[in-house]
Amino acid sequence: MVLRSFFAQDSEALIVTSSPDSSIEGDPIINNSDTPDGTIFEYSGGFGTTVTLDDTSGSPNVFNDDQEAGHVITDGGGIVADGTQVESESIIVVRALDENGVPTGPEIEIYVFSQNGITSDVWGFATSEPLTPGTSYIKISGSNAGSSSYDDYIPCFGPGTLIETVDGEVEVALLKKGQMVWTRDAGFQPILWIGTTEVQGTGAFAPVVIEKDAIGNSRKLILSPQHRVLVSAPVTDMLFGSSEVFVAAKHLCGLPGVEICEMDSITYTHFMFDRHHIVRSNGALTESYFFGDTAKHALSEAQRSEILTLFPMLKFGVSAFGETAASTISAREAEVLRAYL
Repeated sequence: MVLRSFFAQDSEALIVTSSPDSSIEGDPIINNSDTPDGTIFEYSGGFGTTVTLDDTSGSPNVFNDDQEAGHVITDGGGIVADGTQVESESIIVVRALDENGVPTGPEIEIYVFSQNGITSDVWGFATSEPLTPGTSYIKISGSNAGSSSYDDYIPCFGPGTLIETVDGEVEVALLKKGQMVWTRDAGFQPILWIGTTEVQGTGAFAPVVIEKDAIGNSRKLILSPQHRVLVSAPVTDMLFGSSEVFVAAKHLCGLPGVEICEMDSITYTHFMFDRHHIVRSNGALTESYFFGDTAKHALSEAQRSEILTLFPMLKFGVSAFGETAASTISAREAEVLRAYL
């Protein structure tokens, strides 16, 4: 079994608003051959999730076209049924339209996914660059040959995480520096730094997958092992003298619906405020990035340099960043806590 996980979006997130073929107007995105150049889509956002499939095609780094039997969904994230045979059907190339309807920005490849060997039965897509909710995109070219590398798809905390902002829930891959994010203790705060790190999804960096409702999350949540989750329960006061504590995601494993899931590679997104905050991700309360001694070593040298430029006080030690937004319990303490949850 070769499991590949990637960030995909429901086809309903891209709707045709105008086209030389008027019969497809109002429909979700379909394959390239049925979509004329000049077709305009509006992107609504909010339909993304992490999808996992078993790739037995013989080329596990490529999501192939015309080899649906070699790509079987093991976890469709609610947008495609588990057990479905899927393929990367075609590629549609688009550019954003500005307020005057003029194409602007880079060319973006949309990888269109079909199911059960039916080219017209499109369930979702991935993109080479993030799309902006509320923006229209015009098709400028395309290819009926849809085979594409999993590495070409945008990574999306772990992939697919929705962060609560002043603009509603926003996919973590679409967050930008300066965006106002909801924090539990200080209202909406601007992101001062944001970055991504791609690592092997095995061993110390293997992601923790938290199924829907396991910790109060409204949808599946994927976190790095050390990413802390806020746990609030009557028993925490009895055990630790606090009504709430931070628990590293990996120390929640053993609870129903929480487990480590190894994969070839994964890209984690980090964002940072002027101090440590509690944010809402997929409905759960988790931490923003804390530039601690352990976490900083997961960054590239360029990322560490950027943070030290933005936060020069950190050159004098990570304690200058302040305290964590809640106290953190150890692995042994978490083991005791799990017995009561």
